[in-house]
Amino acid sequence: MNKILILGPQGCGKGTQAALLAQKLSIPQLSMGQLLRETAKGTGPLADEIRALQKAGNLVPDKIAIQVLDARLTQSDTERGYILDGFPRNQEQFEAFEKYATPSIVLVIEVPPEVSLPRLMQRAELEHRVDDTPEIIQKRLKIYAEETRPIIRNYENRGLVRFVDGVGTVEEVAKRVNQVFEIETV
Repeated sequence: MNKILILGPQGCGKGTQAALLAQKLSIPQLSMGQLLRETAKGTGPLADEIRALQKAGNLVPDKIAIQVLDARLTQSDTERGYILDGFPRNQEQFEAFEKYATPSIVLVIEVPPEVSLPRLMQRAELEHRVDDTPEIIQKRLKIYAEETRPIIRNYENRGLVRFVDGVGTVEEVAKRVNQVFEIETV
């Protein structure tokens, strides 16, 4: 069973690459950000809380993220595996995920801020996302450096991490991702 985590700074293309890889491996892509955005579109206190946090550029509290992920991982389409992008982001999420599973591989897509910032601004224009303003982007990149990088080091110490250069076209990065998974590219 493939339990693949894709991590990297905002704007590295992890969502795009996760979707392409999920299609090639015929397993679902679970984007923590998308799961939270979908929940935020709903009604009720949980949706209201997530919307307010996202608008302010804050990460959703771990217990809420875990609750949303837990509900998704119990669906039958994850029985053969899944690709989870954007989770775990910090130590508490890491510890909670450890209760579910050990990933088979952790793919880290690396891009420098001078690449991710323009990508995020373009995404903000295309998708009208309230969580992609320059100030919020800088805040989220700082959180990534402080909270997610230690998680990556933990997985790296276990020999689970594969780093991929995220600079280039979608196709160029996809080719590098495919090489990690020994998928033939056409």
